[in-house]
Amino acid sequence: MGKLISNYLYTVIYQLLLLVTPFILTPYISRVLKPEGIGTDAYVLSIVQLFLVFAILSIPMYGSRQIATKQALEERSKEFWSIYFIQLFISMITLVVYLLFALTANEYKSLFFIHIFTLVATTIDVSWYFIGKEQIKSVTTRNILVRLVSIVLVFTLVKDIDDLSYYITINAVTLFVGQLIMWIPLLKEITFKRIAYRDIKVHFWPIIGLFLPQIMIQVYTLVNRIVLGRVSGEVEVGYYNQADKVVRIALGFITSLGSVLLPRMAHEFSQGNTESMKKYIKYALQFVLLITLPMTLGLMGIAPNFVSWFLGNEFNAVINLLIIMSPVIFFVGLANIFGIQILVSTNQQNKYAIAITIGAILSLITNFLFVSHLASTAATIALLVAEAVGAIIQMYFARKYFEFKNFAGMFIKYFVLSILVFFSVSAVDKFINISPLLVTFIQIFIGVSVYLIGLIVIKDSLIVTIINTVKRKILPK
Repeated sequence: MGKLISNYLYTVIYQLLLLVTPFILTPYISRVLKPEGIGTDAYVLSIVQLFLVFAILSIPMYGSRQIATKQALEERSKEFWSIYFIQLFISMITLVVYLLFALTANEYKSLFFIHIFTLVATTIDVSWYFIGKEQIKSVTTRNILVRLVSIVLVFTLVKDIDDLSYYITINAVTLFVGQLIMWIPLLKEITFKRIAYRDIKVHFWPIIGLFLPQIMIQVYTLVNRIVLGRVSGEVEVGYYNQADKVVRIALGFITSLGSVLLPRMAHEFSQGNTESMKKYIKYALQFVLLITLPMTLGLMGIAPNFVSWFLGNEFNAVINLLIIMSPVIFFVGLANIFGIQILVSTNQQNKYAIAITIGAILSLITNFLFVSHLASTAATIALLVAEAVGAIIQMYFARKYFEFKNFAGMFIKYFVLSILVFFSVSAVDKFINISPLLVTFIQIFIGVSVYLIGLIVIKDSLIVTIINTVKRKILPK
C-alpha cells in the first residue's frame, strides 16, 4: 500500500505542475494567439491525434497491464520486446500514411509537418513499461522536466499569432526529447531478447480488442472538434478547446489514480486475489466521489469570474461551455474506476468496448444534429452525453465488484456537501467586488474550507484516517 501511495503522490506532483502551468501559460497564450490561433492549433492537433490513435493502438494500457504480471527479468524483457515490436511496426505504417496526408493537405501543411515530431515521439514512447513496474517516479521526473523546458521556450519565442508554428514546434519537439530520454533507464532495466512470431501473435488480438474503445473515445474527443471546425469555424473550436483544457486540468488528479492503480489491480487479478481487488475498488470509489463532486460543482460556481480573467473577455463564450462540461469530471472519474480499474484489469475488454461505443455513437448523433445551430455548445453537450452514458454502462457491467448501496450512500453524502460548496463560491462572486483574480482565490479557499469542515462534521472515514495518520506523524508518543 505504501508504494501505491508513493506512486500516486509522484503522479499528483506532476498533475499539480499541470495545474500551475495553465495559470502561468494559458492567459498568456490566449491573449497572444487569440481565439483564431488557439482554434487553428486545436483543429490541427485533433487531426494529428487521429493518426496518433492508430500509431499507439491500446499499447500503453495493455502494455502496463502485461508488464505488471511479469516479475522475472527474463519474462519481463521478452514481454516488453514482443509488445514494443507491434508498437514500432504499426507506428511506422501510420507515419508513412501521415506523411502522404501532410504532402497533400490543402491548408496548414507546414503545421502538419511540424507534428511529425509528435508522431515519432509516440513511436518511441515506453512510459507504459515503467507504469507497469509501478516506477512512476521515472515517468513523473521526465514529464516535469519536459514541461518546465516547454514553458520557458513558449515565453521566450511565442510573441504573437504569427508565432503559432513556434508554439507547435516547442510542444512537439519537447515531447519527442522527453520520450527519447526514457530509453536510458529502460535499457538498464531489461535485456534484449530475440522475438519469434508466436510471441508477437499472442499480444496482437488483445491489443486490437482494447483498440476499439480507444477509437470510439476519439469520436467524441477529436471528431467533435473536426466537425465543429468544418461547420462553425476555428473560433468556435477555440472556445470549446479552452473549456476542455480547464476540465482536463481537474481530470489529471483522477487519471493519476488510474495510471497508478491499473498495474496493481492487474497483478491482484492475475494472482486470484478478488477480495483484495474489492478492497482497492472500495477505497478508489470513495476517493473519486470525494474529489470529483466538489470539483464539478465548484468549477460550475467559479466559472463566470474565472473565465473573465483567466482567458480574457474574448473568451466569454467559454463560461456557459465550462458550466455544461463540468459534470464530465464526475463521469470520467467513475469510468476510470469501473472501466479501467475493473473491466480492463480483469480482461473484460469487450464490455468496456461496448460501453464506450454506445456513448460515442450517441455523442456523434448529438453533435451532427445540433452543431449547425448550437456550434460549440452542441460539441460540449455531445461530450457530456458520451462520458455520462459510457460511465453508467460500465458501472452496470462492473456491478459485482462493488456494493451499490454503499456507493449510493457515499454519493449522496458528498453531493450534499458539494452543493454547499457551489452556493458558497457563487456567493463570493456576487458580494465581493475586487480583482477577479483575487476573487477566484477567495472562492477556492472558501469552497475548500466549507467542504473540509463538512467532512470533519460528518466524520468522513477517509478524512478521519488522514487526520489520525497526520497526528501519529506529528505528535510524540
